Amino acid sequence: MKSLRILLAVAVLGLGIQPAQAADTPSPSPDPTPTVSASGSPTPSPTPTVPPVPNQPHTCSIRAAMNSKDLAYFYGYVMNATTGQVYGDVRGDQQTPSASVMKTMTAAAAIQVLSPSYQATTRVYAVPSEPGTVVIRGGGDHTLSRLDPPSYTTYKYPPKISKLAAQVLANWPVGQPITKIILDGSYFDQPAWNKAWTTWYRTSGNISLITGLMVDSDRANPDLTDVHYDGTRSTDPVMRAGTYFKKALGAAASAATLVEAATPGDAVEIGNVKSQPMSVWLDHALKYSDNTETEVIAKHAERMSGMVTDFKGVQPMVQRALRALGISPKGLVMNDASGLAQSDRVTAKLVATVMAEASHPSSPISSLIGYLPVSGVSGTLSGRYNGYSALARGAVHAKSGYIPGVFSLAGLVYAKDGTVIAFAGFARQFGGKKLWAAAKPALDALTTRLFLCGAGSYY
Repeated sequence: MKSLRILLAVAVLGLGIQPAQAADTPSPSPDPTPTVSASGSPTPSPTPTVPPVPNQPHTCSIRAAMNSKDLAYFYGYVMNATTGQVYGDVRGDQQTPSASVMKTMTAAAAIQVLSPSYQATTRVYAVPSEPGTVVIRGGGDHTLSRLDPPSYTTYKYPPKISKLAAQVLANWPVGQPITKIILDGSYFDQPAWNKAWTTWYRTSGNISLITGLMVDSDRANPDLTDVHYDGTRSTDPVMRAGTYFKKALGAAASAATLVEAATPGDAVEIGNVKSQPMSVWLDHALKYSDNTETEVIAKHAERMSGMVTDFKGVQPMVQRALRALGISPKGLVMNDASGLAQSDRVTAKLVATVMAEASHPSSPISSLIGYLPVSGVSGTLSGRYNGYSALARGAVHAKSGYIPGVFSLAGLVYAKDGTVIAFAGFARQFGGKKLWAAAKPALDALTTRLFLCGAGSYY
């Protein structure tokens, strides 16, 4: 077991980040090194060096772990990811709010639609019919950054607004002042804000308005080197981005007026910057539960699918992707892509089934597993799996989630006996049962029990 845990830890080594209080939104990472390569290759799933012997069937009960009082009103489904054998089912077919576990449904769809090398492009233009006018047109890149070294943000090697400004100035007529800056944030359809979200999600820093043009995901102060880091978001990401772009242009644009409008028909491109590839976005979105990033990914997937890029299109897009995998989307209700909406619904059985599908190397969504946090090693699970649950460090690839009233966890357990187990668990405040923070270690303990029981698991 020790050698297996060491192998797992090396294979999925990532950044250690603690989740913040609300909606499972993580604290930003202090490490500027990506966890996924630009080539689009996620961390591989662990494989034991010596195949262990599976435990005998029906020899190791998981009932006590699934019935823990700390899980409140619990929905859970546990299955052998290879054979489909069900080890435990507690309200597995019943709908529950999802929290951030819903991000795995969005990711499963995006992986099928978007190439891992897919990139978003922000462009700048001159307008021959309007001397003195420059345009910045967003391409749906939430990572575009106003910070230059030594400062950095939570996003790895993001494109710089300073580079765009330099491209404009290098192609600008000498002596011609920039008098107007057109801000085109129309890459995504309206509305930019989901009516299923509370205003507090924005003011607490959980998510921004989802616009085609924004800088640093519209964080008030995205600088991780600054003790005054501030993740709160504004009511107008496009205008805020324009303000930073104007500043980057310097004296040439000191008197320029900022205008939100469409790019003129005769505009001529004079520069652009590209985002990191989609593989990097997916890895960060899932490992650190980035809500804005997940919503942006969903909109790119909708656009690539030829759909309107709005919140209403997320559910049909994901349903179509699941059906393409041969999985029924029964019970799935997606009013957003990130799982923030209290009205979202999913079943534990559906999520576990998707995880089982992703566990197969030949699956179209096999890369999903490498993007997930790893118990005690990376992302939102880096600070979890303590005490008894330390036994399963490095052995659980799973997405965690929290919104008021729900703690969730879903993914794969690479059990001690070599069995791969797909699971989904949702601890909910419902039916008169109260939910406390103890639900998180209780979910960890359940997956640790699965790690120990392996093929012997039964309810």
